[in-house]
Amino acid sequence: MEELMLSSEVIEQIKDFNYQKLTSEQSLLIDKLILNEELKNRFKWYGLCNECKQPKTAYVWCQLCGAKHFQQNFKNWTSGNHEVDKFIQKTQLKANNDREILEWIEYDRFENVEYLTKGGFGTIYKAIWKDGCIEKWDTENNQWKISKNIVERHENFPVVLKCLHNSQNITAEFLKEIESHMVTSFFGFCRPANVVPSQDEYKEIYGVLPYVAPEVVRGKEYTKESDIYSFGIIAYEVCTGFPPYHDIAHNQFLAIGICHGLRPKSNYKIPQLILNIISQCWDADSLKRPKANKLVDLLEDLYRSLRDHGTSNYEIKKQIEEVDKINEKLFSSSLSHTGTSLSYTTNPQAVCTSRLLDFKNLPEPINAIDDNSIEYSESIESIDFTKLNLGTHLN
Repeated sequence: MEELMLSSEVIEQIKDFNYQKLTSEQSLLIDKLILNEELKNRFKWYGLCNECKQPKTAYVWCQLCGAKHFQQNFKNWTSGNHEVDKFIQKTQLKANNDREILEWIEYDRFENVEYLTKGGFGTIYKAIWKDGCIEKWDTENNQWKISKNIVERHENFPVVLKCLHNSQNITAEFLKEIESHMVTSFFGFCRPANVVPSQDEYKEIYGVLPYVAPEVVRGKEYTKESDIYSFGIIAYEVCTGFPPYHDIAHNQFLAIGICHGLRPKSNYKIPQLILNIISQCWDADSLKRPKANKLVDLLEDLYRSLRDHGTSNYEIKKQIEEVDKINEKLFSSSLSHTGTSLSYTTNPQAVCTSRLLDFKNLPEPINAIDDNSIEYSESIESIDFTKLNLGTHLN
């Protein structure tokens, strides 16, 4: 596939532009010179790479140069598994920013390894990564800049390690599935590492119920649209601080409720513009969920509105100020807020590890008619199951 690139003639005319402070004349010239929308947006958002002079793909990242530097280093490492090597190398060559890359880390580069718990298909440990992760290419020293300060300015780089059961039998098919669900698979959307498509287990659904799209819970294949649904649930959790459905059992009743339009709900308020995006992501009709590139555009627009200072961008800032005041009042008088963190009660049957989701005869997914048609707040009693016609689905 041919790389998108600007011609040398175009680069010569725009190389001295400050992409963060473009004049009206410069903006008009860019619109005239750069006809490809992706290249145009990349230039306006990130500017040109100092090394290759092409539009960057992130603030401190150039995909073209990053791929070149990674490829030059392929001969210097191996996991010992050809399929794993190919998988890691592929992510490095395609990475548009530092968060999309995978690195092979030898076990002796971790210290203070401590057992945490057992998950559905592996054992979880915590550790300190001695070196830290790749941040960007250091053009002055001609090497990768390694950082330990990406995660909340930690002096050391804490990580979570997962030892997969049967990982010695890991398959190329399993790695392809992980690749297609790179973000959401970390929330448990996976299957045993040694299962291959010809086996019956491949048709079974594994995951953490609150994060799995309703059509997938009903037995359909994972798709990009189901990943968008999962992103919406994760985004809501990040914004509110509450895991989805943390205070009710993760059982068939919840699965039926989700299919009937039940979605996470909290007294903690988030800006309506953000909630609108999240709500689009968890639409019951997978075809109505935004595509990944559209989702990026929506989030980038919000980010730029916060970064810029024009009056036309006031709405998101106004909404943030309003919800901050509401949340401050709510939690200053609530026992659910202790210090800088939220406290909440977790139902003992709220299963947050990956498992087989074997629910039979689930209804066709629909959206709730309104916020009150299927209510969810603080307890399982708040779901009116008489409205869900459960009798026909629990046999």
